[in-house]
Amino acid sequence: MKSNSELTSLIENFPVSASLKEADTGKYVVNNAYFSRQFGVENPMDLVGITVRDLTFRQQEWGTQYATMIEKLDFHAREKKSHVLGRHQFLDDSGEAQLGEMVKFPVLGSRENILAIVTYWNDITPTLPPNSLYRLYRSFYDAKSAIKRVLVCLEVDQYFVTPPTDAQFRVFLLKAERFANKEIGKFLGMSDRTVECHLATLRNKAVDGNLSPVLSLVKWNTPCASDSIHC
Repeated sequence: MKSNSELTSLIENFPVSASLKEADTGKYVVNNAYFSRQFGVENPMDLVGITVRDLTFRQQEWGTQYATMIEKLDFHAREKKSHVLGRHQFLDDSGEAQLGEMVKFPVLGSRENILAIVTYWNDITPTLPPNSLYRLYRSFYDAKSAIKRVLVCLEVDQYFVTPPTDAQFRVFLLKAERFANKEIGKFLGMSDRTVECHLATLRNKAVDGNLSPVLSLVKWNTPCASDSIHC
């Protein structure tokens, strides 16, 4: 096992969000900047000595559920004395939604006792197809707010004179994923004619009445509005 100084340096310089917490109290001992910035805190040292329950969340009800989930994963890591994996949604301090893969593993003492829990968290949001990205944002926002944020995330908000409705936007996103109209209709449970009507309305809402260039600009596997990641 690495020495305390080596482990501290590893966490502080890890290229994704990372933290170390006491196994018995759950209090954070070491965090890196990726972790602290998710909560609007610039200095990671400001989070030392507090637990996940003490963190400030943008949506408090969701934050309580998130803290409970973190505590359960910590418990499983202690009980198994082995690493545990998790995938969950997260809403950062700026209001950006993320989907991340978490790895937790215990730090064992000389007597195989659990001293601490190390966590790494990798943001996989950039890999999501547009329709999945929209569903992620809908977990936190109403349709109007989610549409606005996803349009900005996909960098096509400036190409719409008027924002699409929820139904229109879902058609737009699936069209951007190169699905045929019949496939879109089947996926969304609507007729081919309804899909065509939504596309016609989308053309009227697009700048210059041309939807094709906007669809071609929608890409994924690239960072969205925020490239920070959380543990």
